[in-house]
Amino acid sequence: MIEKFLKDCKEASKKIYTLIQNGLSDSYLEYATIGAGGDRSLKIDLYAEKIFCDNLKKYGKIVSEESGILGEGENEIILDPIDGSDNLFSGFPYYGASIALKKDGKTFFSFIVNFANGDFFIKSENFYKKGSLLYEGLKDVRIAKRGKIGLFEKAYANPELVKYFKEANIKFRTPGAVALSLAYAHNVDFVLFAGKIREYDIAAGLHQCEDLNLFYSKDYILVSKNVELFDEIKGILFKG
Repeated sequence: MIEKFLKDCKEASKKIYTLIQNGLSDSYLEYATIGAGGDRSLKIDLYAEKIFCDNLKKYGKIVSEESGILGEGENEIILDPIDGSDNLFSGFPYYGASIALKKDGKTFFSFIVNFANGDFFIKSENFYKKGSLLYEGLKDVRIAKRGKIGLFEKAYANPELVKYFKEANIKFRTPGAVALSLAYAHNVDFVLFAGKIREYDIAAGLHQCEDLNLFYSKDYILVSKNVELFDEIKGILFKG
């Protein structure tokens, strides 16, 4: 089943990637309805959702950020069809999609794709690989020894934490797509998300970070390959 599911995830992603790379017309960037996740959906969000649903609905019930619960089945598919919609709208190349496949409440397969460059990351019980929509073949995901920055999602909404990070000389960027940032966590020094946590945003990403130092609460998600930095940032989160 996993091989077929992965194939269908890739095929759906290629359709969306091709559409985006060929240049979206203004109609795709118009706002539609308020999605199940509480954000305003762009028409490209709904288009991507339809493509994923057409390819994946045979595998189980889909829980999508845009339309909520779709279909039924023993398995549950947590879908964010466009992760980083504001980036896509603004022409900033950091946006993708995330999919977590669950059974009995536990994620056993995840797929995260970057529609800006074609990268995708897949994890199951037996492997964790990186590939590309542009070519065949997979590579093992390993922890990179290099890294000079972290990724701090929602930094703009947390000025006090930003002040503490500056005092501690901890460098970060704020790219604006949570699942993608978690997918790249093995390359950067850390990933921090501080804000409203929704399952659509983090189900696949947390699954792909299980081998890293991980802290998860109702307010924060922190992952890091560096235990000393992990402890330092965790201390900052609860400072005072």
